[in-house]
Amino acid sequence: MIGVLDPALFQKRTDREVAADLNLVLMACRSHRLELVPIEEYWRPLWTDLARPLEQSLRPETRRALQEIRKLGDRSTQQVPALGVDPGQAWRLGFQQLFGPPTFSPSWEVRMAATLLQALSTRRKVVVLTRRIAGRNLISHSAGGTTLDENTRWVLHLHPQGIGPSQVKCVYHPRNLKEEWTARFDWRLPAESDGARYPFCPPALWWRGSTTAVRTVASKPAWIDKHGNGWARPNIPGGAGYHWDVFIEAPTLVERVGLAQINVVQHGAPPSEGQAGHIHHEPGDKAGRITGTGWSC
Repeated sequence: MIGVLDPALFQKRTDREVAADLNLVLMACRSHRLELVPIEEYWRPLWTDLARPLEQSLRPETRRALQEIRKLGDRSTQQVPALGVDPGQAWRLGFQQLFGPPTFSPSWEVRMAATLLQALSTRRKVVVLTRRIAGRNLISHSAGGTTLDENTRWVLHLHPQGIGPSQVKCVYHPRNLKEEWTARFDWRLPAESDGARYPFCPPALWWRGSTTAVRTVASKPAWIDKHGNGWARPNIPGGAGYHWDVFIEAPTLVERVGLAQINVVQHGAPPSEGQAGHIHHEPGDKAGRITGTGWSC
């Protein structure tokens, strides 16, 4: 699998923010054998125009992460054919949103289209390692003391003249490479692969923009699964907490579970919080009412 770096990863911001994003890139490459290929179309300007000025402002440990990412690309042995089509004439969806103004001026839109076309010509799967930015590819919904971050661009579409349509997933976290639906939803939602008794079951057509991913449930923004359950973040300051408030709306499912609202351990929680996709805690006034019966996808 080939990974293409989002140039927004190398825009200036706090050292802490840069370190968090770069470490996710390194995790994705190492845990999923993702190869960074130094395609000339974007690799040189990525490092000379963006990474070099950024590097000067970073702490030594963050600078090392940046340098390690470059080494991963420089070590690549993947041969990439020359671009056989004009990327400026290719029909493309999502590129202006991610790589055009105001995020980039001058625009990186055509450059990134050319890069992805070259990567796709290797016949390997290609993903873009993306940085999420509010107003660019992220919307935050806040209500009821909670905030939910909704991704607004999880796939890029390319259709160059003479070549069939292609899609490239936008990856913001290493888990997106295992559970592809998390590229649109939250990576912390528990899945059947976690051994979850109460998994988040993505809608059948989760990748379609017309599929509802978020709506208000019990006055909170919530992710909506295929059963109609709403998954909201707990009302804890700063978005902390290691569980999801799950609101069950189907009467038959409420009867099976025992309650209309349960607290489910999130994926990635410390072991002390319990197993992902299992009950995190029972409110004192509802203790003993949960039957232990979950659901499947």
